[in-house]
Amino acid sequence: MDVAGNRTLYSVLRHYAARQPDREWLIYERDDRRVFRWTYREFLESVQRAANLLRALDVGPGDVFNLHLSNHPAYPQLLLAASFLGAIALPSNPVSTADELRYLLDHSGSKVIFTEASCLETVGAVAGSRPVVLCQTSDDAPGGYPIYEHELARQPVDERHGSGTADSVIELLYTSGTTARPKGVMLTNASIIYGAEVFRAGSGLREEDRHLIALPLFHAAAQCHALWPSVIANASVAILSRFSASRYFEQAIAYDCTMAALFGAPLRMLLNQPEKPTDREHRLRNVTFAQNLTAEQYAEWHRRFGAPLQQLWGMTETVGLPVMSPLTGERNLLAMGRPVVGYELKVVDEQGCEVPTGQIGELIVKGRPGRTLMLGYLKNPEATARTIRVLDDGTWLFSGDSVRADDAGFLYFVDRGRDLIKRAGENVSSTEVEQVILGHPGVLDACVIGLPDPIRDEMVVAVVVRKPSAEVTAEDIRGHCATRLAPFKVPERVEFVDALPRTSVGKIQKQIVREWLGRNG
Repeated sequence: MDVAGNRTLYSVLRHYAARQPDREWLIYERDDRRVFRWTYREFLESVQRAANLLRALDVGPGDVFNLHLSNHPAYPQLLLAASFLGAIALPSNPVSTADELRYLLDHSGSKVIFTEASCLETVGAVAGSRPVVLCQTSDDAPGGYPIYEHELARQPVDERHGSGTADSVIELLYTSGTTARPKGVMLTNASIIYGAEVFRAGSGLREEDRHLIALPLFHAAAQCHALWPSVIANASVAILSRFSASRYFEQAIAYDCTMAALFGAPLRMLLNQPEKPTDREHRLRNVTFAQNLTAEQYAEWHRRFGAPLQQLWGMTETVGLPVMSPLTGERNLLAMGRPVVGYELKVVDEQGCEVPTGQIGELIVKGRPGRTLMLGYLKNPEATARTIRVLDDGTWLFSGDSVRADDAGFLYFVDRGRDLIKRAGENVSSTEVEQVILGHPGVLDACVIGLPDPIRDEMVVAVVVRKPSAEVTAEDIRGHCATRLAPFKVPERVEFVDALPRTSVGKIQKQIVREWLGRNG
């Protein structure tokens, strides 16, 4: 037995709604700055309506539906409805290209798409026979599509039989790795609740808190260190349609928020804003984040904003956050944090043997697939077996991230899987971008890497070998990528060389490429 027990996300919300039906639970600020509010009773009823809407769209236990939109109440409504029904939600990035979205829909077998007006051109190109339901982000909506809010209002609020259990897969989160195509991480009710419980304890999240959610809800970060811990802790939430550096603290004040979740790039964007007399008028008492700032940036953050920072580390595959800065005492923000209660970790060498303190190795996390870790990758047993391995002392998830530990138990991030680029919180597969570039008729060879970026963590850099006599420019490469990749995957910098360094077995020596680019600015 573990702390998740036999609960579902839906059963947790229903329990709290029965206790305090008239307490405000959700505030949503839309694109046009209109604000909507729900009590626990009202939101539970909207979830029940959402479950019946899914049924009306022929989505039942084990069926997948797609959420292709920016932050919107449809995320918690439909995800909680999936928890109740045993259906499976597939969130996707609304800036994905048609090719990217088509792969996710086909690979997952999605039956229905919930989207917004700005995504209709892309969705229309790939929907095929799938029903498309339009979620409102303003009062204007194009004709010809059923409107989510209208369809929801038509549904009954009766709670018909749900098939969702603690062990049901209720969400697919596709994550880029070192392979060309993203992998579908299967998350169960139990694994989400377990991770949320661990985060609640590790961050000190309390019932009286209100969590400010500006990170995108299609991403694990907004869900796993904001939305679901708030549900578990009986805390309320304020969901913003998108992150705005110029308005962030204004919004924190307006909605009386006490907790927030960010990552390195938004923190730097906030530091780059002009100082305001109101910078410290918020009530934020803890801001969790991932990815290091410099010591100088930490000092500037605390001087200007006075909002305590708590660093953490996790992956979509771990579901929860196994590493966090200590809640009390010295947080040592230059480190990722320490292992938290609820997870066991090791730093190992290539043979899986634990390395001495101070030595660099791969971080691995012990757990139970489907209960305290992801269940696995959808339709990809080979990748699952590479990531989740049974050792002599139990089952471990191999993160691919290189770290080192100090004598106090703090873990320091060294590098991630060498082919993975972190750009403004998004994972970019260098292999995927390379394959797109290699599809250009004038390209002979290509290598894509990440280089440090002072605002967005890393920039995507392409090093290209032209075919003989081909006249290819950097803008040609960028334009070719822009029609096939989401904007955050398009290389910001393109360099041309005569040849790429390779090993005797043909593997590109990316470290040599990084050193060359570093020397050449």
